[in-house]
Amino acid sequence: MFLTESFHPVLGGGEGHIRELSRRLAAAGLPSSVLTRRIDAAWAADETLDGVRVLRVAPAGRGRRGKYAMVGPVLAALHRERRAFDVLVVRGTRVLGLPGLAAARALGKAVALQPELNGEMSGEVYTWGTPLHVRGVRRAVGAAVACRNLLLRDADAFVAMSRAIAAEFSAAGVGPEKIALLPHGVDTGCFRPASEAERCALRARLGLAEPTLVLTYTGRLLRGKGLEALVEAFAMVASGEPRAHLMIVGSGEGQTLSVESELRRLVRERGLESRSTFTGRVDGVADHLRASDVFVFPSEFEALGLSLIEASACGLPAIGARTGGIVDVIEDGGSGLLFAPGDVPGLAEAMRGLLADPERRARMGRRAREIALDRFDLDDSVSRYAALFRELHG
Repeated sequence: MFLTESFHPVLGGGEGHIRELSRRLAAAGLPSSVLTRRIDAAWAADETLDGVRVLRVAPAGRGRRGKYAMVGPVLAALHRERRAFDVLVVRGTRVLGLPGLAAARALGKAVALQPELNGEMSGEVYTWGTPLHVRGVRRAVGAAVACRNLLLRDADAFVAMSRAIAAEFSAAGVGPEKIALLPHGVDTGCFRPASEAERCALRARLGLAEPTLVLTYTGRLLRGKGLEALVEAFAMVASGEPRAHLMIVGSGEGQTLSVESELRRLVRERGLESRSTFTGRVDGVADHLRASDVFVFPSEFEALGLSLIEASACGLPAIGARTGGIVDVIEDGGSGLLFAPGDVPGLAEAMRGLLADPERRARMGRRAREIALDRFDLDDSVSRYAALFRELHG
Protein backbone atom coordinates (compact mmCIF):
# COMPACT_ATOMS: atom_id res chain seq x y z
CA MET A 1 0.00 0.00 0.00
CA PHE A 2 1.28 3.42 -1.02
CA LEU A 3 0.43 6.16 1.50
CA THR A 4 0.66 9.63 -0.05
CA GLU A 5 -0.69 13.10 0.61
CA SER A 6 -1.94 13.48 -2.96
CA PHE A 7 -2.63 11.25 -5.93
CA HIS A 8 -4.45 11.18 -9.26
CA PRO A 9 -6.15 13.26 -10.52
CA VAL A 10 -3.62 15.64 -8.99
CA LEU A 11 -0.99 16.08 -11.68
CA GLY A 12 2.65 15.93 -10.57
CA GLY A 13 5.82 13.90 -10.92
CA GLY A 14 5.40 12.02 -7.65
CA GLU A 15 1.74 11.32 -8.25
CA GLY A 16 2.49 10.07 -11.76
CA HIS A 17 5.32 7.90 -10.48
CA ILE A 18 3.14 6.12 -7.92
CA ARG A 19 0.31 5.65 -10.40
CA GLU A 20 2.55 4.02 -13.00
CA LEU A 21 4.58 2.02 -10.47
CA SER A 22 1.51 0.63 -8.68
CA ARG A 23 -0.15 -0.21 -12.00
CA ARG A 24 2.87 -2.12 -13.24
CA LEU A 25 3.41 -3.89 -9.93
CA ALA A 26 -0.21 -5.07 -9.98
CA ALA A 27 0.19 -6.30 -13.55
CA ALA A 28 3.33 -8.20 -12.48
CA GLY A 29 1.47 -10.05 -9.72
CA LEU A 30 2.08 -7.74 -6.77
CA PRO A 31 -1.38 -6.37 -5.88
CA SER A 32 -1.09 -2.69 -4.99
CA SER A 33 -3.30 -0.04 -3.44
CA VAL A 34 -3.04 3.67 -2.75
CA LEU A 35 -4.25 5.52 0.35
CA THR A 36 -4.49 9.27 -0.11
CA ARG A 37 -6.57 12.37 0.60
CA ARG A 38 -9.90 13.10 -1.06
CA ILE A 39 -8.98 16.69 -1.89
CA ASP A 40 -12.10 17.18 -4.03
CA ALA A 41 -15.37 15.87 -2.58
CA ALA A 42 -16.43 14.91 -6.12
CA TRP A 43 -13.66 12.31 -6.31
CA ALA A 44 -14.53 8.70 -5.49
CA ALA A 45 -13.74 7.56 -1.96
CA ASP A 46 -13.00 4.03 -3.16
CA GLU A 47 -12.31 3.11 -6.78
CA THR A 48 -10.08 0.94 -8.94
CA LEU A 49 -7.77 2.53 -11.52
CA ASP A 50 -5.83 0.28 -13.89
CA GLY A 51 -6.07 -2.63 -11.48
CA VAL A 52 -5.03 -0.55 -8.45
CA ARG A 53 -7.45 0.15 -5.60
CA VAL A 54 -7.44 3.83 -4.59
CA LEU A 55 -8.80 4.79 -1.16
CA ARG A 56 -9.37 8.48 -0.40
CA VAL A 57 -9.99 9.86 3.08
CA ALA A 58 -11.20 13.20 4.46
CA PRO A 59 -10.86 16.09 4.62
CA ALA A 60 -11.68 17.68 1.28
CA GLY A 61 -10.34 21.08 0.34
CA ARG A 62 -7.13 22.63 -0.87
CA GLY A 63 -4.41 24.10 1.27
CA ARG A 64 -1.85 22.79 3.74
CA ARG A 65 -4.22 22.30 6.66
CA GLY A 66 -5.77 19.23 5.02
CA LYS A 67 -2.42 17.43 5.00
CA TYR A 68 -2.39 17.41 8.78
CA ALA A 69 -6.11 16.83 9.21
CA MET A 70 -5.88 13.66 7.13
CA VAL A 71 -3.68 11.88 9.69
CA GLY A 72 -6.57 10.63 11.85
CA PRO A 73 -8.60 9.28 8.91
CA VAL A 74 -5.43 7.69 7.51
CA LEU A 75 -4.74 5.80 10.74
CA ALA A 76 -8.33 4.59 10.85
CA ALA A 77 -8.13 3.44 7.22
CA LEU A 78 -4.86 1.58 7.79
CA HIS A 79 -6.41 -0.30 10.68
CA ARG A 80 -9.53 -1.05 8.66
CA GLU A 81 -7.49 -2.29 5.68
CA ARG A 82 -4.87 -4.14 7.74
CA ARG A 83 -5.55 -7.48 6.05
CA ALA A 84 -5.28 -5.96 2.56
CA PHE A 85 -1.55 -5.15 2.55
CA ASP A 86 1.80 -6.49 3.74
CA VAL A 87 4.17 -3.57 3.05
CA LEU A 88 3.41 0.11 3.65
CA VAL A 89 5.28 2.63 1.47
CA VAL A 90 5.05 6.16 2.89
CA ARG A 91 5.71 8.86 0.30
CA GLY A 92 6.83 11.98 2.13
CA THR A 93 8.14 12.03 5.71
CA ARG A 94 7.10 15.53 6.76
CA VAL A 95 3.49 14.80 7.72
CA LEU A 96 2.86 11.09 7.24
CA GLY A 97 6.29 9.67 8.14
CA LEU A 98 5.86 9.15 11.88
CA PRO A 99 2.12 8.29 11.81
CA GLY A 100 2.69 5.82 8.97
CA LEU A 101 5.64 4.20 10.71
CA ALA A 102 3.77 3.93 14.01
CA ALA A 103 0.71 2.41 12.32
CA ALA A 104 2.80 -0.11 10.40
CA ARG A 105 4.59 -1.19 13.56
CA ALA A 106 1.30 -1.54 15.47
CA LEU A 107 -0.12 -3.67 12.66
CA GLY A 108 3.01 -5.80 12.26
CA LYS A 109 3.69 -4.56 8.73
CA ALA A 110 6.96 -3.79 6.97
CA VAL A 111 7.40 -0.11 6.15
CA ALA A 112 9.49 1.81 3.63
CA LEU A 113 9.92 5.59 3.76
CA GLN A 114 10.40 7.60 0.58
CA PRO A 115 10.92 11.38 0.87
CA GLU A 116 9.26 13.38 -1.87
CA LEU A 117 11.73 16.27 -1.52
CA ASN A 118 15.38 16.67 -0.72
CA GLY A 119 15.85 18.35 2.65
CA GLU A 120 13.22 16.28 4.48
CA MET A 121 15.79 14.40 6.55
CA SER A 122 18.09 17.40 7.09
CA GLY A 123 15.27 19.79 7.95
CA GLU A 124 16.15 22.29 5.23
CA VAL A 125 12.82 21.78 3.48
CA TYR A 126 10.94 23.30 6.43
CA THR A 127 12.55 26.73 6.16
CA TRP A 128 13.84 26.97 2.59
CA GLY A 129 12.28 29.81 0.63
CA THR A 130 10.76 31.43 3.73
CA PRO A 131 11.81 34.30 6.03
CA LEU A 132 12.65 31.62 8.61
CA HIS A 133 15.62 30.41 6.56
CA VAL A 134 18.13 32.04 8.93
CA ARG A 135 20.85 30.42 11.00
CA GLY A 136 19.14 30.40 14.40
CA VAL A 137 15.85 29.01 13.19
CA ARG A 138 17.55 26.50 10.91
CA ARG A 139 19.61 25.18 13.81
CA ALA A 140 16.52 24.78 16.00
CA VAL A 141 14.58 23.07 13.23
CA GLY A 142 17.56 20.85 12.47
CA ALA A 143 17.76 19.76 16.11
CA ALA A 144 14.04 18.90 16.19
CA VAL A 145 14.30 16.99 12.91
CA ALA A 146 17.31 15.06 14.22
CA CYS A 147 15.21 13.90 17.20
CA ARG A 148 12.41 12.86 14.86
CA ASN A 149 14.90 10.98 12.70
CA LEU A 150 15.86 8.83 15.69
CA LEU A 151 12.34 7.42 15.48
CA LEU A 152 12.16 7.25 11.69
CA ARG A 153 15.35 5.15 11.61
CA ASP A 154 13.24 2.22 12.80
CA ALA A 155 11.73 1.86 9.29
CA ASP A 156 12.68 -1.28 7.37
CA ALA A 157 13.82 0.52 4.21
CA PHE A 158 14.56 4.03 3.00
CA VAL A 159 14.01 4.69 -0.69
CA ALA A 160 16.10 7.51 -2.18
CA MET A 161 15.26 8.79 -5.64
CA SER A 162 18.56 10.67 -5.85
CA ARG A 163 22.10 10.56 -4.50
CA ALA A 164 21.42 13.74 -2.52
CA ILE A 165 18.59 12.06 -0.61
CA ALA A 166 20.67 8.92 -0.08
CA ALA A 167 23.35 11.14 1.47
CA GLU A 168 20.74 12.70 3.77
CA PHE A 169 19.74 9.24 4.97
CA SER A 170 23.34 8.42 5.77
CA ALA A 171 23.84 11.72 7.59
CA ALA A 172 20.72 10.98 9.64
CA GLY A 173 22.28 7.72 10.84
CA VAL A 174 20.41 5.28 8.61
CA GLY A 175 22.50 2.17 7.99
CA PRO A 176 23.61 1.57 4.39
CA GLU A 177 21.88 -1.82 4.38
CA LYS A 178 18.53 -0.03 4.69
CA ILE A 179 19.09 2.54 1.92
CA ALA A 180 17.85 1.74 -1.58
CA LEU A 181 18.78 4.19 -4.36
CA LEU A 182 15.80 3.83 -6.69
CA PRO A 183 15.29 6.77 -9.06
CA HIS A 184 11.99 7.17 -10.85
CA GLY A 185 11.73 5.51 -14.23
CA VAL A 186 9.88 6.49 -17.41
CA ASP A 187 8.44 4.56 -20.32
CA THR A 188 11.26 4.96 -22.83
CA GLY A 189 9.01 3.59 -25.57
CA CYS A 190 6.43 6.33 -25.10
CA PHE A 191 9.05 8.99 -24.41
CA ARG A 192 11.36 8.64 -27.40
CA PRO A 193 13.08 10.95 -29.88
CA ALA A 194 11.04 12.18 -32.82
CA SER A 195 12.16 11.96 -36.42
CA GLU A 196 12.31 15.23 -38.33
CA ALA A 197 9.02 14.40 -40.07
CA GLU A 198 7.36 13.57 -36.74
CA ARG A 199 8.64 16.77 -35.18
CA CYS A 200 7.26 18.88 -38.05
CA ALA A 201 3.87 17.16 -37.83
CA LEU A 202 3.72 17.61 -34.06
CA ARG A 203 4.62 21.28 -34.31
CA ALA A 204 1.91 21.86 -36.89
CA ARG A 205 -0.64 20.20 -34.62
CA LEU A 206 0.52 22.22 -31.60
CA GLY A 207 0.48 25.49 -33.53
CA LEU A 208 4.23 26.04 -33.42
CA ALA A 209 5.40 27.83 -36.55
CA GLU A 210 8.60 26.92 -38.37
CA PRO A 211 11.51 27.64 -38.19
CA THR A 212 10.88 28.09 -34.49
CA LEU A 213 13.45 26.97 -31.90
CA VAL A 214 11.34 25.68 -29.01
CA LEU A 215 12.49 25.87 -25.39
CA THR A 216 10.14 23.82 -23.21
CA TYR A 217 9.32 23.39 -19.53
CA THR A 218 6.85 20.77 -18.29
CA GLY A 219 5.52 20.49 -14.75
CA ARG A 220 3.45 22.32 -12.20
CA LEU A 221 3.70 26.11 -12.18
CA LEU A 222 4.66 26.57 -8.56
CA ARG A 223 6.89 28.81 -6.49
CA GLY A 224 10.35 27.28 -6.14
CA LYS A 225 10.37 25.89 -9.68
CA GLY A 226 12.45 28.82 -10.90
CA LEU A 227 9.87 29.81 -13.51
CA GLU A 228 10.14 33.53 -12.88
CA ALA A 229 13.86 33.25 -13.67
CA LEU A 230 12.99 31.23 -16.78
CA VAL A 231 10.78 33.99 -18.19
CA GLU A 232 13.34 36.69 -17.38
CA ALA A 233 16.13 34.68 -19.01
CA PHE A 234 13.97 33.99 -22.06
CA ALA A 235 13.32 37.73 -22.42
CA MET A 236 17.08 38.24 -22.64
CA VAL A 237 17.43 35.48 -25.23
CA ALA A 238 14.41 36.42 -27.34
CA SER A 239 15.75 39.92 -28.00
CA GLY A 240 18.66 38.47 -29.97
CA GLU A 241 17.15 35.27 -31.38
CA PRO A 242 13.93 35.87 -33.35
CA ARG A 243 13.30 32.13 -33.79
CA ALA A 244 13.21 31.37 -30.04
CA HIS A 245 9.85 30.34 -28.58
CA LEU A 246 9.07 29.40 -24.97
CA MET A 247 6.51 26.66 -24.31
CA ILE A 248 5.35 26.28 -20.70
CA VAL A 249 3.45 23.01 -20.33
CA GLY A 250 1.47 22.67 -17.11
CA SER A 251 -0.71 24.54 -14.68
CA GLY A 252 -0.72 25.93 -11.16
CA GLU A 253 -4.49 26.00 -10.89
CA GLY A 254 -5.76 25.10 -7.44
CA GLN A 255 -2.25 24.90 -5.98
CA THR A 256 -1.35 26.91 -2.86
CA LEU A 257 2.04 27.92 -4.29
CA SER A 258 0.85 28.62 -7.85
CA VAL A 259 2.72 31.31 -9.79
CA GLU A 260 0.78 30.88 -13.03
CA SER A 261 -0.90 34.30 -12.92
CA GLU A 262 2.43 35.94 -12.08
CA LEU A 263 4.12 34.22 -15.04
CA ARG A 264 1.39 35.27 -17.45
CA ARG A 265 1.67 38.85 -16.19
CA LEU A 266 5.45 38.78 -16.53
CA VAL A 267 5.18 37.50 -20.11
CA ARG A 268 2.80 40.37 -20.96
CA GLU A 269 5.04 42.97 -19.32
CA ARG A 270 8.08 41.72 -21.25
CA GLY A 271 6.19 41.79 -24.55
CA LEU A 272 6.60 38.04 -25.03
CA GLU A 273 2.99 36.97 -25.63
CA SER A 274 3.61 36.12 -29.31
CA ARG A 275 6.83 34.33 -28.40
CA SER A 276 5.40 32.17 -25.60
CA THR A 277 2.79 29.44 -25.21
CA PHE A 278 0.99 28.44 -22.01
CA THR A 279 -0.67 25.09 -22.64
CA GLY A 280 -2.48 24.68 -19.32
CA ARG A 281 -2.82 21.23 -17.81
CA VAL A 282 -1.67 18.42 -20.10
CA ASP A 283 -2.04 14.82 -18.94
CA GLY A 284 0.37 13.38 -21.51
CA VAL A 285 3.36 15.57 -22.36
CA ALA A 286 5.26 13.26 -24.73
CA ASP A 287 4.13 15.03 -27.90
CA HIS A 288 5.08 18.45 -26.52
CA LEU A 289 8.55 17.20 -25.63
CA ARG A 290 9.05 15.46 -28.97
CA ALA A 291 8.17 18.72 -30.74
CA SER A 292 10.82 20.67 -28.81
CA ASP A 293 14.48 21.55 -29.29
CA VAL A 294 15.68 22.18 -25.72
CA PHE A 295 14.25 21.34 -22.30
CA VAL A 296 14.67 23.88 -19.50
CA PHE A 297 14.27 22.85 -15.85
CA PRO A 298 15.21 25.79 -13.58
CA SER A 299 13.77 24.34 -10.34
CA GLU A 300 15.56 25.72 -7.29
CA PHE A 301 14.74 22.83 -4.94
CA GLU A 302 14.14 19.48 -6.65
CA ALA A 303 14.38 15.90 -5.43
CA LEU A 304 14.87 14.46 -8.92
CA GLY A 305 12.51 15.75 -11.61
CA LEU A 306 10.42 13.19 -13.51
CA SER A 307 9.78 15.83 -16.18
CA LEU A 308 13.52 16.08 -16.75
CA ILE A 309 13.83 12.31 -17.15
CA GLU A 310 10.96 12.29 -19.66
CA ALA A 311 12.71 15.01 -21.67
CA SER A 312 15.97 13.06 -21.60
CA ALA A 313 14.21 9.95 -22.88
CA CYS A 314 12.89 12.07 -25.77
CA GLY A 315 16.48 12.92 -26.68
CA LEU A 316 16.33 16.57 -25.64
CA PRO A 317 19.40 18.41 -24.39
CA ALA A 318 18.48 19.95 -21.05
CA ILE A 319 19.40 23.03 -19.07
CA GLY A 320 18.89 22.62 -15.33
CA ALA A 321 19.72 24.20 -12.01
CA ARG A 322 22.60 22.60 -10.14
CA THR A 323 20.57 21.29 -7.20
CA GLY A 324 19.12 18.12 -5.66
CA GLY A 325 18.65 15.20 -8.02
CA ILE A 326 18.88 17.29 -11.19
CA VAL A 327 22.61 16.60 -11.22
CA ASP A 328 21.82 12.86 -11.35
CA VAL A 329 20.08 13.33 -14.69
CA ILE A 330 22.02 16.09 -16.49
CA GLU A 331 25.62 15.33 -17.32
CA ASP A 332 27.04 18.85 -17.46
CA GLY A 333 28.57 19.40 -20.88
CA GLY A 334 27.49 15.91 -21.96
CA SER A 335 23.71 15.69 -22.02
CA GLY A 336 23.02 19.30 -21.12
CA LEU A 337 24.15 22.29 -19.11
CA LEU A 338 23.88 23.18 -15.42
CA PHE A 339 23.64 26.67 -13.93
CA ALA A 340 23.45 28.05 -10.40
CA PRO A 341 19.86 28.15 -9.08
CA GLY A 342 18.31 31.57 -9.63
CA ASP A 343 21.16 32.79 -11.90
CA VAL A 344 19.17 34.50 -14.67
CA PRO A 345 22.19 35.60 -16.78
CA GLY A 346 23.71 32.12 -16.45
CA LEU A 347 20.46 30.51 -17.59
CA ALA A 348 20.18 32.93 -20.53
CA GLU A 349 23.77 32.20 -21.56
CA ALA A 350 23.11 28.45 -21.54
CA MET A 351 19.95 28.90 -23.61
CA ARG A 352 21.74 31.08 -26.17
CA GLY A 353 24.59 28.60 -26.46
CA LEU A 354 22.36 25.63 -27.24
CA LEU A 355 20.01 27.49 -29.57
CA ALA A 356 22.98 28.69 -31.63
CA ASP A 357 24.56 25.24 -32.08
CA PRO A 358 22.38 22.54 -33.68
CA GLU A 359 25.22 20.00 -33.76
CA ARG A 360 25.79 20.42 -30.03
CA ARG A 361 22.08 20.02 -29.39
CA ALA A 362 22.01 16.82 -31.40
CA ARG A 363 25.09 15.40 -29.65
CA MET A 364 23.75 16.23 -26.19
CA GLY A 365 20.34 14.87 -27.08
CA ARG A 366 21.83 11.51 -28.04
CA ARG A 367 23.70 11.38 -24.73
CA ALA A 368 20.53 12.31 -22.83
CA ARG A 369 18.71 9.39 -24.43
CA GLU A 370 21.56 7.04 -23.50
CA ILE A 371 21.39 8.16 -19.86
CA ALA A 372 17.62 7.67 -19.74
CA LEU A 373 17.91 4.15 -21.13
CA ASP A 374 20.77 3.23 -18.83
CA ARG A 375 19.58 4.74 -15.52
CA PHE A 376 15.88 5.57 -15.73
CA ASP A 377 14.09 2.90 -17.73
CA LEU A 378 10.71 2.16 -16.17
CA ASP A 379 10.84 -1.62 -16.61
CA ASP A 380 14.14 -1.79 -14.75
CA SER A 381 12.84 0.54 -12.03
CA VAL A 382 9.71 -1.56 -11.48
CA SER A 383 11.79 -4.75 -11.26
CA ARG A 384 14.00 -3.21 -8.58
CA TYR A 385 11.01 -1.95 -6.59
CA ALA A 386 9.38 -5.38 -6.82
CA ALA A 387 12.57 -7.03 -5.54
CA LEU A 388 12.71 -4.61 -2.60
CA PHE A 389 9.08 -5.18 -1.63
CA ARG A 390 9.41 -8.96 -1.87
CA GLU A 391 12.49 -8.79 0.36
CA LEU A 392 10.63 -6.68 2.92
CA HIS A 393 7.69 -9.07 2.93
CA GLY A 394 9.78 -12.23 2.96
